[in-house]
Amino acid sequence: MRRLGALCIAVAVMTGPARAGEPLRENMSAAGFPATLTIPVGEGAAPTVLVIAGSGPTDRDGNSILGIKAGYLALLADDLAAGGVATLRYDKRGVAGSKSAEREDEFTIDSFVDDAADVFDWLAARPDIGPVMVLGHSEGGMIALELAKRRPSIAGLVLVATPRRLADTLRDQLAATSGPLRATALEILARLEAGDDVADVPVPLLALFRPSIQPYLRSLFALAPASALAELPLPVLVIGGGADLQVSRADFDALSTARENVESRWFARMNHVLVDAGPDFAGNVATYAEPARALPNELADVISGFVLRAANRP
Repeated sequence: MRRLGALCIAVAVMTGPARAGEPLRENMSAAGFPATLTIPVGEGAAPTVLVIAGSGPTDRDGNSILGIKAGYLALLADDLAAGGVATLRYDKRGVAGSKSAEREDEFTIDSFVDDAADVFDWLAARPDIGPVMVLGHSEGGMIALELAKRRPSIAGLVLVATPRRLADTLRDQLAATSGPLRATALEILARLEAGDDVADVPVPLLALFRPSIQPYLRSLFALAPASALAELPLPVLVIGGGADLQVSRADFDALSTARENVESRWFARMNHVLVDAGPDFAGNVATYAEPARALPNELADVISGFVLRAANRP
């Protein structure tokens, strides 16, 4: 995977004329990463949120080659634009339009934080952009926290479905499973937390713990998001959902109570792809593949309200 040190000049490509009332959407290169800027119509230099997608091959829209087609980040961008907030979403290295020359075993979380810093700097330098904040979804929230430690000029931080510590969240998920490999998986997790290499990974667990991904996992396990949040002076909003199959109420509580003056909002029926889901497991998972399913009505209102307050906008 390539490192992106120098900032690139954006080459904007219009996705088509916006209809009346629709935001302006521009596809462009942001510090070398394929990106989409969504701007409210007639808002001038609107407060802008840099959106960092979650783990794996999740693209700027929130879709994935693993079968996720909900497009929830693109939907959120449109909903935020209706509330007067612009967004920039980008494809992370190695995902969708962003190619990479690095091998998987050369990845660490710092690779993605470096990239996010480049995109943030590029965005903040635009004269047509208002105060810049950062929204991270899932693992993207962990990247956002590390970015905020490097960039004190970030005007605010929104953490959506973000784990308290990835190792703890993964341990909770594994402990809730059944089967002969649960104990083995928990043992591998503990060894990786301790900084060890694990060569003897059973075939059914290679997707999660293959040796080539272990340097990246160890770098993630070393992060303590709640502790990082506690040291940040900027405005923070934490959002969680009661139907989230990956991130729990314990994660939400740890982050929302990490320090004083953290704003938080719990959506009782919202799942990991930011749509309402019932208690049925199969029905919940099915929403991941449903394109353009509407997000909860209040989600964008809560985020845009926070952004406008942090930007000192009425």
